[in-house]
Amino acid sequence: MNTVTSADDASAESALEREARVAAEREDPAGAARALLRKGGHGALATISLHKPGYPFGSVAPYALSARGEPLLVMSGLAQHTKNALADSRASLLVQESAEPGADAQALGRVTVLGRISAVPAAEEADVRARYLARHPQAARTAGGHDFHHYKLSIEEARFIGGFGKICWIPGQSIIIDSKQDPLAPHAAGICQHMNDDHAAALTLFCQHFRSLPGQAARMVGVDRFGFDVEQGLPGALERVRFDFDQPLSTTDEVRRAMVSLVRAARG
Repeated sequence: MNTVTSADDASAESALEREARVAAEREDPAGAARALLRKGGHGALATISLHKPGYPFGSVAPYALSARGEPLLVMSGLAQHTKNALADSRASLLVQESAEPGADAQALGRVTVLGRISAVPAAEEADVRARYLARHPQAARTAGGHDFHHYKLSIEEARFIGGFGKICWIPGQSIIIDSKQDPLAPHAAGICQHMNDDHAAALTLFCQHFRSLPGQAARMVGVDRFGFDVEQGLPGALERVRFDFDQPLSTTDEVRRAMVSLVRAARG
């Protein structure tokens, strides 16, 4: 389990694995689009240019995902794409499968999300920051700067291409994740209580080893199939920290095994 850079550690697909994935994409393109967005971490953001009105303006965009699976962005007020988005919120984000050297890029899966960029409400800031830093921990210094702010790209529609011959438009609501359908939702409170009552030292260790934080009074405050959230710090200065699982989990036993692996990784 790698809670820091899992998006960059996917092993190469075998021919049989790719064949199975392609077959699944034909049956559920929305699910394939969700998986592709979660697997990635960087995309090509297109906004509408202020400098050259009406023209698309492309830029590199690291992103994370909200609990609903929407792209989250951290952007500087000085950046041209931020100025563009504040003037006209319409935007798109292209995310493509990573390619082996020499691979045919046209045969790779990709998704272009179309929506609108909006500032994250203050009530969601802590959660969004934690999710973004879980995907991009190196951004800890810049993401907290006074000139950087958190934004969300809504998913109004998406164009999915699973390779040659697998192309379709997908309604945004088909990609959005319903947290009520999370298989861990019925067990989340119990998992949190168990970790806080019996394994608080492990939560402190996670904060210290994987985030270089003190881990004071660390306690789990949330868990879902994609990862878990910890609050740590002194009273009045608590910080929310997100840890992503390597792959979606479905059962409490899978969560237990993931936690054991994480402790071993932190100690080893």
